[in-house]
Amino acid sequence: MEPFSEGRKFWSDNLLLGAATLVAGFFNMLYSVVLAHALGPRDYGGITTLNNLVGLFLLPLPLIGLLAIRVGKRVGRQGLTYVVFGLGLSMFVISILMSVVLGTIFHLSRTLVVLYTASVVPNFGYALYIGFLERARKYRVVGILLAVSSGLAVGAVGMAVTVGHQHPLAWAGFLQAGLILGMLWIARSQSRGIPDLKPTPLPPAILVTTVGIGTLQALWGMSDSLLAKAHLSSLNAGLYTGIATVGQALPFAVSSIATVMLTAILDDPQHPQRYLGRSLALTGLLAVGFFAVVYGLPNFVVKVFLGTHFLPITPLLTEYGMAMIALSIIIVLTTYGVAVGDWWSVVPSASGTILWITWMLSSYNIGSLVHRTLWSMLVTLLGLLVTRWITGRGTDRSAINS
Repeated sequence: MEPFSEGRKFWSDNLLLGAATLVAGFFNMLYSVVLAHALGPRDYGGITTLNNLVGLFLLPLPLIGLLAIRVGKRVGRQGLTYVVFGLGLSMFVISILMSVVLGTIFHLSRTLVVLYTASVVPNFGYALYIGFLERARKYRVVGILLAVSSGLAVGAVGMAVTVGHQHPLAWAGFLQAGLILGMLWIARSQSRGIPDLKPTPLPPAILVTTVGIGTLQALWGMSDSLLAKAHLSSLNAGLYTGIATVGQALPFAVSSIATVMLTAILDDPQHPQRYLGRSLALTGLLAVGFFAVVYGLPNFVVKVFLGTHFLPITPLLTEYGMAMIALSIIIVLTTYGVAVGDWWSVVPSASGTILWITWMLSSYNIGSLVHRTLWSMLVTLLGLLVTRWITGRGTDRSAINS
């Protein structure tokens, strides 16, 4: 029988991080509302592409977060910290060297590319310390940091489109870099009070699964928007970004559920499937509400959150929303794979992601990108479910306890 305190902790963690995610999601949507209404599709597509380029160099970020959670803050083990900051610095240097090429491909200023990617190093460190806090299940602190950083980001872009209205993209990049630097300092300070864990070896299955799923989760969040910017006109790329802005709200919320599930399993490795079932149930409830909104009120959603310039995307919003529901379930299942060391979960996930990206490379209109995203996510989800059924994996408690 499950200890009452452990079950209560699971739900309270979900409540804390869920509430913070809801607040952060509101601020993230407000961030998009401010930019979309103030800039219009072309410049909105530009700033989103710059943020996605930062995301490209932050590709290891989910991996860092998962490793920090899986390993935790350990006695006498500073190697992960050194590796993370060294990797961040290396990625920033690479971004400088590639700035001319990237600016040409995505029709952006080289200076803007360098300015935005300057936030890479502090972002790496921030993800590391947030992961340590999550492993210690300090979700109250994590939630406050999440909500505050999102709120300040809205203030930053608000200042960029008002005070810096002549050069809003440059102002936004500068202010966002300063913001993440400040949040890094706070997260590092908060992590000092976390009790150190005893050093234990990391089994190969855990390492392979964490690296694989962490990399894939980064790709799921930005690949389609980047390819849209590269393949479509500036106007259509901005419109597609609008679809992604609304659709990605659900995976963003579900990621907090998956994180709580991961830390709950690590603390209570005897009942992994119990936490999986609860997390899938919560995801299902969110998915039903999300689908009701994008299917029943697409015009309202677009007008309120993006503006009338984005009304052409309305017919595609439901289809993209279905793709994001599938992705949300994939996120929970693959995070569960990280928790139990089920490296088989990497195989269908990676195969589906490769199919998705390859398929999108031959897409040259918004409708095709949305359609192929939906089918790719459905194929990936089906592959995950079939693989779990065939292998019967997901209950390896020895891997969990390692």
